[in-house]
Amino acid sequence: MSHGVCTVEHMFDPDDSEAILSKTDQAAPVSGFGLGVELGVVADQSAGGLVALANLAAGVGVAAGMSSGGSGGSGGSGGVGVVSDEVLVGLSDVLESAQRALDSARLTVVGELDARNVSLRTKGLVMNAWLGHEYLLSRPVASRMVSTARKLRSVLPQVAEALRNGVITLDHAALLSKLCVPRVEPIMVALQAEFISLATGVRFEQWANEIRALIDLADPDGAHLPNPDHNRINMSDGLSGELHLDGDFVADTAATIRAALLTETDRRVTHHRKLKAANPDHIIPGRPQLLAEALTELIRRAISTQPGTTNNPATDITLVIQASDPVHATTPDGVRLHDGTTRLLNCDPKIQALIINSLGIPLDLGTAVRYATPNQRKAIAIRDQGCVVPGCDAPHNWVDLHHVKEAQNGGPTDLNNLVSLCKPHHALLHTNGWTITENPNKPGRYIITTPTGTQLNTQHNGKPSP
Repeated sequence: MSHGVCTVEHMFDPDDSEAILSKTDQAAPVSGFGLGVELGVVADQSAGGLVALANLAAGVGVAAGMSSGGSGGSGGSGGVGVVSDEVLVGLSDVLESAQRALDSARLTVVGELDARNVSLRTKGLVMNAWLGHEYLLSRPVASRMVSTARKLRSVLPQVAEALRNGVITLDHAALLSKLCVPRVEPIMVALQAEFISLATGVRFEQWANEIRALIDLADPDGAHLPNPDHNRINMSDGLSGELHLDGDFVADTAATIRAALLTETDRRVTHHRKLKAANPDHIIPGRPQLLAEALTELIRRAISTQPGTTNNPATDITLVIQASDPVHATTPDGVRLHDGTTRLLNCDPKIQALIINSLGIPLDLGTAVRYATPNQRKAIAIRDQGCVVPGCDAPHNWVDLHHVKEAQNGGPTDLNNLVSLCKPHHALLHTNGWTITENPNKPGRYIITTPTGTQLNTQHNGKPSP
């Protein structure tokens, strides 16, 4: 792609033939090979070209003698800092086109892997968990990728083609896939071309609003159907510890939540206005922040109340105490309490101390019963912090406790014989060919053997066992 006075290939060292993306021998199929081999060859060559482009943009291996074409900028003595504004815009165009093509190819491959059930057969993981485990993707990104790939593969082929041709972006494809629910699927399939054409020359946000409005017209009762299956919340953690919530609610649930949030938000607006009247420097938060404050306040009220009793508000709190350092305590998530617990707890908490040894293994809390006691469950939650199958991101409050040596075979209800498994993996461990055994050299750690004989070390606190 040429833009201005310089083409992308001119930004590479002419002596390095492998680094020139535009050379015909880099992208041409190899005659005489089957399609599968050709795909592998092209993928290998393209990966090398992309790495070369990334290195060049970062200033790694810049050809000697390249002159600066315009305004300065970041990048030091090489990379994007040495090219003109015009060439930089051209490079941005190339990268955007390449990104859309890569997004299309990625969804195609993910869709095929998902259809073949490769991740479950080889690693015992559903597709989005496998993506997160293999490529360190966040749960929302991996889940969106899988759901979009399924829709494009099965019901939205024109959307898939538009992404492949660079007409739309991954965000467009993902939104159309998300909105393509069973109630309106026939209409969306029929109107794919129209939805795609509306994206031309329009900012994504404006296009998204138009698409949602059109779908509402096509399905005027969709948001009001009294079907509890349509209520959902997706919850995920951000990279900096923030919490991301994304939810849809219908019928009376929607009305209840809307009324509660608006009422509490209005109350907080009144409160902030009083503060503003008393102190002109006080800043009234924006509507999104006020809604967040309202939701937090409503949740606090809910958890501080014990229905059917007149007891004071109580919160069940677990504090982790190291046997070697009994003075200090942490939360189950590892947050150390430097100044007591009052800043994190409500007025009258029920505090349970959990003592763990120098290896970080909770001390046994009893084995006399068939089912794990509440204290044992707390101990195992601290040890495992979720499902122990490598790559699974199910948190500790989603898991079952599985007897490594089955109870009917004499297995005790002991901490070392109990392990955290999410429901899909719990069911998997009870099918033929899957086994889990205690690691004899590492108490509290286990080895999972797949039907193919592969041995997997369990993960704890989201990290694989050494």
